[in-house]
Amino acid sequence: MQLTVILPCFNGAETIGVQLEALTRQDWPDGWEVVVVDNGSTDASMDIVERYRGRLPDLRIVEAYEPPGPRKGVAHSYTVGLAAARGDAFVFCEADDEVGEGWLHALGSALRAHPFVAAALEYERLNAPALLAPGWRQQSVEAGLSTLAGPLFLPFASGCSLGLRREVYALIGTPDLTCGASWDTDYCWRAHRAHVPLTFVPSACVHYRLRSTLRASYQQAMSWGRAHVVLAHKYAPTSSRVRLAKRAASSAFDLVKQTTSVAKVATRRESVRAWLWGMGWCIGELQGRADQLDAMLRGAL
Repeated sequence: MQLTVILPCFNGAETIGVQLEALTRQDWPDGWEVVVVDNGSTDASMDIVERYRGRLPDLRIVEAYEPPGPRKGVAHSYTVGLAAARGDAFVFCEADDEVGEGWLHALGSALRAHPFVAAALEYERLNAPALLAPGWRQQSVEAGLSTLAGPLFLPFASGCSLGLRREVYALIGTPDLTCGASWDTDYCWRAHRAHVPLTFVPSACVHYRLRSTLRASYQQAMSWGRAHVVLAHKYAPTSSRVRLAKRAASSAFDLVKQTTSVAKVATRRESVRAWLWGMGWCIGELQGRADQLDAMLRGAL
């Protein structure tokens, strides 16, 4: 079973070298290739990738960005990478993380037995202690797969940890770009509904890099909050304008509560980070509710 490693990148010059070095330490006896998907990088990312020709098997760069249009996000990059892949199975990784020792062999071995798999995430290697919120180790070896997202509360995994056979891709199709940052949750749920279970592979490790700045953390939370609304609507749709308006009002109330809690935030950076994360999520969720309500009023829903 030949494997294709799909690595999306947009302006990853600061970190992609770490990931590429980690890939040079991987091995798979049946053969493998690396497909780097460039989403229109304007930094030295692709120059760094070019240095690894000869060090990584069948390394290719494919273009995801079609100027002058807007960039479509990581889900689109994975879609382009999947279309270009030649392997019998595919494993995903990203330019700001670092795959662990034996990652490829562990996922490849798991894919021989299971059609859809996910690696564990590890947080200490690439992140300062101040970035690690107490008790938060999503998809770690100890915590296992996440099931916290509604409305389905089914197992899901981060896109940077997934592996799937080609037949699963043929069955499920491409990532849903409308789900935004929650495309990976949606993909896992679509697989579940197609009777393809997601198998956790704790022996495969991805060292996951958290957002290091307050601004980046806030923006990530906002995008996830907005995407969660799309996900909730997709799996628990309603045609009631009154109900949708109530949900928008509830999101607005959550934002007010988060805003007024600023007085309780200590001067410690980790407390500010947690508060900003909550603010970002609430604002993103409110934006998503407003988008839905506007679409419904326009008769699009």
